[in-house]
This record gives sequence, C-alpha cells and structure tokens, in this order.
Amino acid sequence: MIGIFILAAGESKRFGGLKLLVNLCGRPLISYSVEAALAAGVGSVYVVVGREAREIAAALRGVEVGVIYNPWFRQGLSSSLKAAVLSAPRLDGYVVALGDMPLVRPQTYRDLVKHLGEAPIIAPTYKGRRGNPVLLDRRALPHILTLEGDIGARALLGALRVSYVEVDDPGVLIDIDEPDDLAEASRAICNEY
Repeated sequence: MIGIFILAAGESKRFGGLKLLVNLCGRPLISYSVEAALAAGVGSVYVVVGREAREIAAALRGVEVGVIYNPWFRQGLSSSLKAAVLSAPRLDGYVVALGDMPLVRPQTYRDLVKHLGEAPIIAPTYKGRRGNPVLLDRRALPHILTLEGDIGARALLGALRVSYVEVDDPGVLIDIDEPDDLAEASRAICNEY
C-alpha cells in the first residue's frame, strides 16, 4: 500500500502569511496539490498540518483526504515527515509531496510508484534537475526518524540509494515560497483550469 503525504505544516515565513490558503484562480493553493494526488489514484492521500490546522482542514472539508496533525510543527520540516510515517508505519511506500507545489501532475505520482522497490528513495527529475515529490520505501523509515530541524527528505539523498525517474513535468521544480512565485503559478494554472 502507498500513502501520499502532502506536507502543509510550515509557517510560511518567506511568504509572509499562510500561503496554502491564498486564493489561486478561485481556489486555495493547497487544493491543487491535493487534487493531483487524488487524481493519481495510487494510494490514500493525507495532509500533514500544523499551526493553521483548523483553517486548512476546513478548506479541505468534503475532500477525501486524511488530516494528520503535527504537534511539533515548529521544529521544522523533519517533524512533518516523522508525523507522516508514524501515522502509517505499515505502508510499503510514502510519497512525500509539498502543499506549495500546485503544478505537479497526477502522472508524476504514477511514474514514481512504478519504480517502488528499486531503491529506498525514488526522486523525479525534469530535464536532469531533481524535484519533488519523492517516494520513500520502508528502508528509509529509520533514517526519517533521525532527522532534526527544518530539513526534509533531501537530507536522506546522501545516506540512501536513490533511483531517479525522468518525468515530463516541469511542476516538480516549481514551488511557491514568495508572492512573486504565486503570480507565476497563477499564470500557468488560470490558463489551464
């Protein structure tokens, strides 16, 4: 079994406010990440929330996702990874996605899952550049539990074998960190939806 875990517990310091609920073409930013994960059809989808848990859960009301509260969200990204794997320790694979990456396509999730078991980490590349989301198998779990601070799965790339999968998806490289990034994503999304 596979779980897709969309990390949404960050404090959005660079953005200057709760970016995951900002309006993007008439919908909350996070809804695009959730929609793509659900459309992939490869496993259950969960959203890991923190400080703004109620607001994000309310925005996703009626959507078939599990909500996982990360009480340690102030400790950084690694705490959300831990909350994700501890909530479902018996999965075969954990796709770790980011709530601020609205352009990732459903096919990317499918492409990653096809390679489950080839290495502890399966990471997408687009035109040779590594992106997100990543797929972690059970062999990565002990390593995830040792992570500390505001670091994610990228910290595991040097410790574990990685299989890179070239995908036809520039969205694996595009995240929303600052308001200018939102304007760029808006141009791409509003034309598509």
